[in-house]
Amino acid sequence: MKSVVLFNGSPRMDGNIATIMGVVARGAQDAGAEVKNYTLFKMKFMACMSSFNCRREKGECPIQDELAEAIERVKKADAVVIGSPIYMMQMSGPVKNLYDRLFPLMDSDGSPRYPGKKFLTVYSQAVDDPQTYETYFDYTAAMFPSFGFNLIGNIVCTNANDPENAERNADLKIRAYALGKALVR
Repeated sequence: MKSVVLFNGSPRMDGNIATIMGVVARGAQDAGAEVKNYTLFKMKFMACMSSFNCRREKGECPIQDELAEAIERVKKADAVVIGSPIYMMQMSGPVKNLYDRLFPLMDSDGSPRYPGKKFLTVYSQAVDDPQTYETYFDYTAAMFPSFGFNLIGNIVCTNANDPENAERNADLKIRAYALGKALVR
C-alpha cells in the first residue's frame, strides 16, 4: 500500500489549508493510499540546530521531538504534501522550520537519500491573483529535488482571509481531489 504524509502549516485548524488538505487526503485514500496527517501548530518541535549530524552517513537528526517520528514517516513515504498560508509574502514559520528539519533527506553532496517521492504544495493567500507569489513558490521549489521530492503541482487558494473560501470553491476541490489521486498513481 502506498503511503502519503501531509503537513498542515496553518494555525487555523478548520481554515482553507485544512479544507484543501482534507480533499487531497480523500483523493489519495480513494486511490488506495494510507494517509498520515500532521498539524504543525499542534506539534512541539524545535528548529534545526545546524549540528550537521544529519550530514553524516546515517542521516539522522539528533533532535528527538514530535517532528522526529514524522520525518521517519517521510523517509518511507511514497508522497508528501505540505500546506502553508502565505504570511508576509512567505510560508508560515513552522513550515520553514519543517523544511530545515528535512535536511536529513539530503546526502552530504546534495543528492536525495530517499528519491522518487511525489510532492504537492498547498498555499493560501489573501490576494485574488493565484500567480502573485509564483516567483516565491518557484524559489522554494528549488530545494525539493535535493529532498527527493518530485513536485506534481501547487494548489493556491486565493482570497483566503475568508476561512470558508476553499469550501465554496468547487473547482479548487476538484483539482485537489485529482492531485490527491495523482500522488498515488
